[in-house]
Amino acid sequence: MRDQFRPLLAALLAMALPGLGHLTLRRWGRALLWHLTIVGGGVALFALYDVPVGSTVSPAEAAETAAALPTDVTLPIAILYVLSAVDAYLVGRADVAERRQADATAEAVRRRAASGDDGAADRSDGLTGANSAPSAAAESDAGPAEIECPHCGKETDADLDFCHWCTEPLPWSETE
Repeated sequence: MRDQFRPLLAALLAMALPGLGHLTLRRWGRALLWHLTIVGGGVALFALYDVPVGSTVSPAEAAETAAALPTDVTLPIAILYVLSAVDAYLVGRADVAERRQADATAEAVRRRAASGDDGAADRSDGLTGANSAPSAAAESDAGPAEIECPHCGKETDADLDFCHWCTEPLPWSETE
């Protein structure tokens, strides 16, 4: 349930401070990129349009200056803020979907392993039937079960924490 609110929280934090939403998602490079883009773009626009900034301006004058900023300065900054928030939201949603898929894959592997043990017991009794038929991840008498890697699609050893073809970590390696 908590994972469902992470994308929304990331979007809100991205609107509060450039890059903060991406930091909560642990996307360090994106956070730095968005922060530098928005802050750097803002500084460049303020310098280009010669907007007075500094400590010599009183708070009342600062409020008037903020209200009188040209739209050529405020509109690009506002658009960048919105794009940053949308990106943080979409990245957060993708992370949640990836976690759900990894959890489902890990659960499927656990079920296959459990059913593989039961099937081996049935085969040793000499029974034939639905329970004794080999599963999609057929386990031979001599070796471990082979499962399909979710990254590359090739068959790999279920006992490993990574795919020996593409070297990507398998989803259940993080849960144990």
